[in-house]
Amino acid sequence: MTQSAAATEAQTAPIQHGHPGPSQRLVKLLSYWCLAALVISIARIWIPAAAALIETAWWTGGTLLIGAALLDFLTGRRITGLEGERRLPNNLALGVRNSARLKLRNNGPRTLQLSVCDSVPQQLATTGLPRRAKLQPEQEVSIEYSLVPHRRGSANFGRIEILADSPWGLWQTRLWLGREQSVKVYPNFLGISSLQALSTEQTLRMLGLHQQQRRGEGMDFRQLREYRQGDSQRQVDWRASSRLRKLISREYQDERDQEIIYMLDCGRRMHAKDGGLSHFDHALNGLLLSAYVAIKQGDAVGLHAFAAGQDSSGGQLPPVKGENAINLLLNNVYDLHSGTGSADYSGAAQQLLTKHKRRSLVILITNLRDEDSVELLAAVRLLTRNHLVMVASLRETAVDRLAQKPIEDFSGAIKGAAAQDFLHRRARLLQQLQACNVLVVDSRPELLHQALVEAYWCLKRSGKI
Repeated sequence: MTQSAAATEAQTAPIQHGHPGPSQRLVKLLSYWCLAALVISIARIWIPAAAALIETAWWTGGTLLIGAALLDFLTGRRITGLEGERRLPNNLALGVRNSARLKLRNNGPRTLQLSVCDSVPQQLATTGLPRRAKLQPEQEVSIEYSLVPHRRGSANFGRIEILADSPWGLWQTRLWLGREQSVKVYPNFLGISSLQALSTEQTLRMLGLHQQQRRGEGMDFRQLREYRQGDSQRQVDWRASSRLRKLISREYQDERDQEIIYMLDCGRRMHAKDGGLSHFDHALNGLLLSAYVAIKQGDAVGLHAFAAGQDSSGGQLPPVKGENAINLLLNNVYDLHSGTGSADYSGAAQQLLTKHKRRSLVILITNLRDEDSVELLAAVRLLTRNHLVMVASLRETAVDRLAQKPIEDFSGAIKGAAAQDFLHRRARLLQQLQACNVLVVDSRPELLHQALVEAYWCLKRSGKI
């Protein structure tokens, strides 16, 4: 459903009424009336002559309060002419603040005092709600609030929730307006958006990398396109530019376009968190940014997600190339999550070899431990028969900090020694992988995208892919 279609349906959606309930004002007035009964009791003891007058006033006040409450209930229990719609972004990015807008219009005959909230899914944190609003007849109001997603996937919004006051404010009626809506929460793709208009050199520079030029490098002409900021003068095709009366650049590609397949560990270890994101989300961010750089170089990018017990249909994408490839990859991983099973390296390697016969660069993204050595080494030996293999492992920064922490007591010494032993065993596993002719990337989670792009670019420039 498009955003405009959703807004049109929201305007025609009928109001759903709940049962009216007493407002805080009515509860307070009834509490004061009950407390006034103590005054009558005290008056009977200390001023019996005035007790009868006070009791009459008490009953009169109670009768008026109940009568007013009943009249207010009858006149305010039905709300007519109120319309509402919700405006959402087309999609959301994990951890990025966005705005949503609620539009309310009063087509009814009386002024409405409203308390406005929204049915926001639990995976989104909100600020700016609930909000009070006053609508005169034929008046429209917009209420904006912020959304920050903390989990990827489909975010399903319910209907807009309203508490409408009765004319005297003694009752509140719960209303539901608009339509239910759904929006996709993607990995943080804003980094990709910021790179789209840049040349390859600018992209690498923005990622903090330095491109090393190679003399005599063979490049194949790909196409003519409009000049972009950052293109070198050597790329400008002056004959085509003069004919079309605008700057035209030649676009080149590497002589051999390759296939890159990301093997993504969806096991329980990827639940580990560094900062506000899990290792799995850091892995997705690194995967997407490095895949985008590869796609810009004309390579095809595929995905093979794996974990014990995982549905084989999820997280699988054959190698694709072209301008739409990154969108296909985004839509394939936005609802992909790490599970509770262990990583099945051997099973994943066998499945990959069955599906992909052509020699490719296989990038395995995982969180390595020493206990994985036997299965992992067997899996990479199997993969290296047909493919060039890279293993990218995310370091657990909490262990690094623990190993570097000064020792102050016996407990600290035990923890520090355990951390050092863990890192030593892990380093030994990485050395064993390198001995199997495997390229190893060992990176902090938040820097994985830089490490993957740098490793890819080194392979590309050396002619290995």
